[in-house]
Amino acid sequence: MKTRRVPIRTCVVCRQTSEKKALLRVVRAPEKDGGGVAVDPTGRANGRGAYVCASAECIDKAVKQKRFERSLSVGPVPPALAEALKSLAEKVAEKTGVAAQPTGAPEMI
Repeated sequence: MKTRRVPIRTCVVCRQTSEKKALLRVVRAPEKDGGGVAVDPTGRANGRGAYVCASAECIDKAVKQKRFERSLSVGPVPPALAEALKSLAEKVAEKTGVAAQPTGAPEMI
């Protein structure tokens, strides 16, 4: 039986790579669809995407440092985007059963 390749993506803030399903996706819709910026909980929406870790620290830095604006080539993102990402991060943490580890913290073995 063939083993499937796991898609790997990079966080726009901390630049750490991880599995696609462990990161949160923010998408810029195509111009024909209005070109708005929104959270993509499925990871399959049409448009250009940017990924961020499921930690509150990375989400806050992404908004503060305007990482989504640069990655998606758009103007200011809606203020509600950070709150939507944080609520989605909690759901991802519950789903995977592992709390998101803050960026820069060493892993304990």
